[in-house]
Amino acid sequence: MHKTTSVEEQVIQHIFHIFPIFRNRILKSKEIIQETEVQLPHAQILMCLAEHDNMSVTQLSKHTGIAMPNITPIIDKLCALEYVNRHHSKNDRRMVEISILPKGQECIKRIKSSIAHHTFHLDSSFTESQLNRLNNALTTIVELFPHEN
Repeated sequence: MHKTTSVEEQVIQHIFHIFPIFRNRILKSKEIIQETEVQLPHAQILMCLAEHDNMSVTQLSKHTGIAMPNITPIIDKLCALEYVNRHHSKNDRRMVEISILPKGQECIKRIKSSIAHHTFHLDSSFTESQLNRLNNALTTIVELFPHEN
């Protein structure tokens, strides 16, 4: 059995401490949903598609951590809203890819604006230095845990 070190113990504590911070302070899910009419999993998929262009459902699942059975109804809803489009891959006609549409790009702008407003502007205690520290911490996390391709 693996014996955890004190540093590992601290990392574990921080991981569980950060969950409510992300949910309640950084993402402000209730406010984002009210302002954009998009649930957070929908926003995750839109943000992922904006970053990676065309993706398969499997790729979206890996990148977002959303289970495959849950991805399809989310994509169905985003298609109905005309935020994304399903189409056959140019390289393999058997493969279906999802791409973001202009309305989806506009929704992302609203999501980003909502996050910025509710996370940073309403809490005027954030200094430029603190924002840089937060950005550096998040950059480190992304670098240590890259997406699977």
